[in-house]
Amino acid sequence: MERGAASYEFIGQLAIALYTYGIKIRLSTLHKILNDKGADYSGGIGLRRVVTAARTYWAARDPIMYHAIAYAFTDQQDAPLFE
Repeated sequence: MERGAASYEFIGQLAIALYTYGIKIRLSTLHKILNDKGADYSGGIGLRRVVTAARTYWAARDPIMYHAIAYAFTDQQDAPLFE
């Protein structure tokens, strides 16, 4: 998987699946999933920026995806990434 739009699409699709079943995952888990899919992202703050960019990407395209991303991913202390 390439970085950029392809990753944002994947993050949105994953978020909606997680949201549908009421599941939240940490950024560290998302990091492993993305790396397994071939998108070599570094973790930590860098990945938070990727999720923020994915959320922005979906804002105009699909408000449900936008909100699902805010719901589905948490930091290492299980706190929401977005208020």
